[in-house]
Amino acid sequence: MSLSNNNEKMSIGRFISETVASPTRIPFVVVIAVILIFQLMNPTFLSYQGLVTLVYSMSYFLIAACGLTFVVMMGSFDFSSISVMKFSALLCVLYIDDFGLWIIPITLLCCAIIGFVSGFLVAKLGVPSFMATLGISIVVDGISLLMSKGFLHLMEHEGFRSISTTFIAGIPSVFHWSIAIWVLCAVLAATTPFGRRTYAIGGNARAAVLSGINLDSQRIQVFMLSGLLAGAAGVFYMSQLGGGSVEIGGQMMIPLFASVVAGGTSLRGGTGGPQNTLLGVIIITWIQSGLRMMGTGMETQMVILGLIAIGMSIATTDRNKFRRVIVK
Repeated sequence: MSLSNNNEKMSIGRFISETVASPTRIPFVVVIAVILIFQLMNPTFLSYQGLVTLVYSMSYFLIAACGLTFVVMMGSFDFSSISVMKFSALLCVLYIDDFGLWIIPITLLCCAIIGFVSGFLVAKLGVPSFMATLGISIVVDGISLLMSKGFLHLMEHEGFRSISTTFIAGIPSVFHWSIAIWVLCAVLAATTPFGRRTYAIGGNARAAVLSGINLDSQRIQVFMLSGLLAGAAGVFYMSQLGGGSVEIGGQMMIPLFASVVAGGTSLRGGTGGPQNTLLGVIIITWIQSGLRMMGTGMETQMVILGLIAIGMSIATTDRNKFRRVIVK
C-alpha cells in the first residue's frame, strides 16, 4: 500500500514537472495568467482600444528582443541594444528631411556597423561581451547626445509615420512588421546553419570550435544582427511615436532582458530562441501596459519587472543540465 502511494506521488510529481514546470510551457501559463488577472482588474484591458495599446507597446520591442535573443543564445550579452535603438530613432528624426525614406537603409547600415564593432571587440580582442557592449553603449549615447543637443525633436514626415501607424485589418501596421521579422528570426534560428552554429556556441564553445565552426566570424555576425534589429526597432519606434530625445528608452534595458529570459532563453546560452521570445515580450510589455492602465508609478513597475525577470529565470532554467554537469 505504501509502495503504491509512493508510486502515485511520484507519478503526480512527474506529471507536474513535465506539464507545468517545463521551461517551454511556463511562458504559456504566465501569458494566460497575465491576461486573466489584468482583465479581471480592468475590464477595458482586452477592449479594442486596449488591444491597440498593447500592440503598440510590444511591436518595436519585439524586434529589438529578437536581436538580443541571438546574442543570449550564444552565451553573450549585448548592453548596447537600447543605445543603438535610441541612436537609430534620432538619426531618422534628425535627417529624414535631408534623405527622405533613404534614411532607413542608411540608419540600418550604421547600426549594423555598431554591431560589427561590438562583435570585433568580443571575438578578435577578447573583451568580455558585457564590458564591450557597455562601453559601446556609452559611446553611442554620447554621439546621440551630440546629435540631439539634448532637445526633443518632432517628425512631420507622413510617409515615414505611415510605416507604423497605418491600420491593416484593424491592427497597426507596426504589428504586422514586427511579426514578419519575428517569423524570419524564428526560421533563421531553427532551420539554418546560422542558427545551429549560434546554439552550438552557446551550448559549448570549445566543442563548437572542434566541430569546425569559425567562432570569431559567427560572433561578429550575431552582434551585427543584434545591432541591425535594434536599429530596426528604433526606426519603428520613431515612426510610431513621431518624436523623441536622447532620453528615450532609458528604462527599457531591464524589460528587454526580462522579455528574453521570460521567453525561456537561458542566459547561459544554448537554449531558447526567438520563437520563444514572442511570449516573453507579451508577458513583459502587457504587464507594463496593464500596470500603466492602472496608474502604477514607473518605480513600482521597474521593481515588479525586476522580480519577474528573476522569477522567470529561475523557473525556466533547466536544472537537469546542471545536475548532469555536476555528476560528470
